[in-house]
Amino acid sequence: MSDPLRILIVEDEALILMQLEMLFEDAGHEVVGTAVSEEEAVALAIETRPDIAFVDVRLKDGTSGMKAARAMRDIAGLTVVFLTANVRMLPDDLDGAAAVIPKPFSEKVFGAALPFLEECVRRPPPSMDRPPGVRLAPWYLERIGLRAAQAAAELP
Repeated sequence: MSDPLRILIVEDEALILMQLEMLFEDAGHEVVGTAVSEEEAVALAIETRPDIAFVDVRLKDGTSGMKAARAMRDIAGLTVVFLTANVRMLPDDLDGAAAVIPKPFSEKVFGAALPFLEECVRRPPPSMDRPPGVRLAPWYLERIGLRAAQAAAELP
């Protein structure tokens, strides 16, 4: 494995947050910070400069993971992956996030998603196929150089 990904987790459910930390660290990656609100997420993204952020759509005190994702992308140039049980509520372009993984997720889904997303961030286009359970935004497919046929395969 190359250098570990530097990961920011934005999740307000303590048990899910702990599970994610464990999954990322067990896979050899470094969790550089955790946040439970939009404001915290943006501040940590600026401070820690992670490679990628995994963001819940609904955060503490009703703050928005989508607003946090847009701000982190615009201010820090960060690649964002949404984690949500409300995938159908997201627009087709994923509101600026690169990808979405639906909740509930399994260790198997994350085990397949992490190497794929690492290639997307570090060595695009990825050499491996998109794993089941990961949907990429059409704009991100273009950005990382995947073909239109692959983009069509992203539709649910």
